[in-house]
Amino acid sequence: MQTAVHAASRSRFFVRMSGFALLIAITGFLPTYWLPLLTGKAFPPILHIHGAIFVSWFALLFWQSLLVANGRTADHRSWGMAGIALATAMVISVLLAVLNGFAAARQIGMEPQARVFSAVSLSGITVFAVLFLLAIRNVRNPDVHRRLIYATSVPLLEAAVARWFMVATAPPEAVGPPPLMAAIPPGLLVFVLFLVPLVVHDRRTIGHLHPASLKAMAAVLFVVLLPLVLGPSALWAGFSGAFAELLPGH
Repeated sequence: MQTAVHAASRSRFFVRMSGFALLIAITGFLPTYWLPLLTGKAFPPILHIHGAIFVSWFALLFWQSLLVANGRTADHRSWGMAGIALATAMVISVLLAVLNGFAAARQIGMEPQARVFSAVSLSGITVFAVLFLLAIRNVRNPDVHRRLIYATSVPLLEAAVARWFMVATAPPEAVGPPPLMAAIPPGLLVFVLFLVPLVVHDRRTIGHLHPASLKAMAAVLFVVLLPLVLGPSALWAGFSGAFAELLPGH
């Protein structure tokens, strides 16, 4: 009986939190994408594609959580291939969106600043990919798998939450890429919103912090703070410069 109660609590937790993630994924871009789009603002096609993939990932995460909560584990496994496809598309779309940001920044003479700030996006999508690959590797260990998949949300949602910070704190005359420090508060907020509840959930259901949760928390906190050191470094200047070479006409 106790095991059944814990399983039900686990399922409800991941359904609620994946639904919360989907809500943030949609509403986070209201001020900088959805509302401007409704008023006729034009965006590069890659940003539409990236946005569609981004929302689809969180919709699938919610759907997969519902399937497990309803005992439809066979359907959950079947939808797993869609998750692999979406995760791959997410990585590619982020790379293309960063290149688009380089191009836009170049037009206003701020490409160096864009290359520094790209440490946020590129390190975040790298940790997303690592967590996802580890989750796939542990697909036969559901307790590890679900926690690693859950943790992939955090580096992705930083961008959505950052849009509200940008609207609230950026001066009206601000143009170009934000400073690296602007990415830290949104990243820490998402960490608190999603990984602190995971700690509480683990302690309530298994009595201690699961090792997969601990590793995921360490990886996410690392990637939130990493850009402060990585972005201004000579190493990143060389890497981002080589990456920018992929732009046409560079």
